[in-house]
Amino acid sequence: MMTPTRRPNRGEALSKIPTRPLEGTLPGPGPRGSRKTSVLVGLFFGLLLLPLLVAGTALAWQLVARQQRPSVLLNEERLGERAEPIQPFDPNQGAILPHYRVVAFYGIPGAPATGPAYQLSAQMLARLQAQGAVYARLDPTHPVKLAIDLVASVPDRYPGPEQTYSHRLDPTTIAAYIRFCQQHNLLLFLDLSFGQAPVMQELHFFLPYLEHYSFVELAIDPEWMFPRHNGIPGINLSNVRASDLNPVIETLAALPMQYHVPRKILVIHQYRGDGDGLKNPYDASVAEFADKRNLLYDPRVDVVIHVDSVGGYRGDQQDKIRQYRMWVEEDMQKYHNFRYGGFKLFYHIEARTLMTPAQVLALQPPPMVISYGN
Repeated sequence: MMTPTRRPNRGEALSKIPTRPLEGTLPGPGPRGSRKTSVLVGLFFGLLLLPLLVAGTALAWQLVARQQRPSVLLNEERLGERAEPIQPFDPNQGAILPHYRVVAFYGIPGAPATGPAYQLSAQMLARLQAQGAVYARLDPTHPVKLAIDLVASVPDRYPGPEQTYSHRLDPTTIAAYIRFCQQHNLLLFLDLSFGQAPVMQELHFFLPYLEHYSFVELAIDPEWMFPRHNGIPGINLSNVRASDLNPVIETLAALPMQYHVPRKILVIHQYRGDGDGLKNPYDASVAEFADKRNLLYDPRVDVVIHVDSVGGYRGDQQDKIRQYRMWVEEDMQKYHNFRYGGFKLFYHIEARTLMTPAQVLALQPPPMVISYGN
């Protein structure tokens, strides 16, 4: 009977494998050699770590020092150069007044009787440029900025679907005027007449244009405003109060810093006298402005009182000059709530008595916004 061969276990098999140094290697050093090698290795790694320790110490001191330095210095180090301080937005930068004089053409689209800007054309632009050039030659100290005064909120004698006795221009028409003004470097005044529409509701509808476009300004025509629903445009005389207009000024004042647009112009047309000093300043038959003295002054808005009376009769020049003296020169000195005057002329209505640009600039103070209707 054969005795079965015992299979070695894994440990025994491994113990019988002969061991020897690999070819090409040296035998390991004795105890003295091992100690010497350890010292050399330690010195080698110490030399490698020394620069890191020095750098780490310097970085630690730098971090401590940074905690005591202004943040602008951190910016300098991070950028590797001197950081320029961030300049706050300046609403005076790019503002039209008082550096420029504005010469504008007025109009309601499709209504030739209202003014030359009733239609956009090369002929209208050339005429506007020629008119502006006359004022520029007469007063070289104030370069002329050309503009279109567009009636965007149009007064009506009928109530309309919203019962406001006014309607707004459609967005397509407004967009066409915006493109035209952009292409030809013109200002665009959105002229609001309101009718019986709530003043701030109407303003908020047009605010996006004022917020988005630096060249869009605002005009208001109180002649057609009936915020207390006590009249109809073109039929009754209006009487407005400072409290009707001051929220508009406050809203415009906030736009430059909020939307980074230059300071806005607000043209307020004045067609008839104001009620300050009258027994009943709220009587529409004798006053268009009830309390002009209470009009808000805010240096963030350039308010222009724009004499809007219509001539075309014998002696009209004297009347318009007198009105400008009372409503602009004298009221400016009495109330100190606006800084600029404006003046309107009419090519067709005043054809026989139209004041010349030299006569207009002889007014005191010289008008800074001059507009032409038909």
